[in-house]
Amino acid sequence: MKNTSFIVFLLLLLGACKKSTNFIADNSTHSGGYLPVSTNALVDMADNLAISNRAYVAGTTFKTELQFFSVDPVKEINLYETIGTGVKNRVANYPYASAYSNIKKLDTLLLPYTVGAALTSGTSIRLDFEFLNVNSKSLVRTATIKVK
Repeated sequence: MKNTSFIVFLLLLLGACKKSTNFIADNSTHSGGYLPVSTNALVDMADNLAISNRAYVAGTTFKTELQFFSVDPVKEINLYETIGTGVKNRVANYPYASAYSNIKKLDTLLLPYTVGAALTSGTSIRLDFEFLNVNSKSLVRTATIKVK
């Protein structure tokens, strides 16, 4: 009898440890609506190297690609910058326009950013790429660069 109880307990324990494979359900909210999803590496499209923790010369412009999808419609994509310990400023707003890539099976957007020409060497810049859905749910991707 003890062996049977132990086996039943073990089976229940193993069943409770099963990892969910329903990505959409796991990323939805109980209040209704779904969050946008974006997981690609934020890279400089000129050399395909990550932009985070990278140094750029003041006045330089680079582009990064955002790959994303959402069950609920995307309203807009915003780019914010925070220079040093300053305030967060929106520097670009892109109303959603379908840019579906048949190769990547996702929407894609090339986003340019110009490092301020008057910034001094060593200045840290935080870039926040925000995906905002029509249901007001959002996702923010962050990268930090420095001025060379």
